Amino acid sequence: MTLSQKAARAAAAKAFKAHKVALRKGHWRLPGPEVTWYVDLRAAAPRPDAELSFEVGAWLPALDQPEPEAGAVDCPLLADVPLRAEDPGTVADQVGRLVALLGEAGTRAGLDGLLAAGGLPTPLIDRPLAELLGRGPG
Repeated sequence: MTLSQKAARAAAAKAFKAHKVALRKGHWRLPGPEVTWYVDLRAAAPRPDAELSFEVGAWLPALDQPEPEAGAVDCPLLADVPLRAEDPGTVADQVGRLVALLGEAGTRAGLDGLLAAGGLPTPLIDRPLAELLGRGPG
């Protein structure tokens, strides 16, 4: 059985709170030494039973861009991480793994390692971030 979207969102919020992840303007924000991660839940469709994914974005002050106002979607790196909403425990486990993964990528080197290892599914990377990481045009 799959949780309703409302129940899955509530389970995710509870799990982020348990990991002491704070909200900034309605978006979960995980600050690191060089990389700040934003996470939002995104529905695949405007239906209450639509699948959810974590919309993950990375922002780096070194890019000299303003901090994102609209959360992950405004970040120079954007990726969707699928969420299996089977039950509250499954959601909590996935939030815990995501928080740990992003916590390890709080520096440029950590972010570069995460990308090199394919740790985020098909990330979209803006050109300035790609150049900062030495990856050429995004």
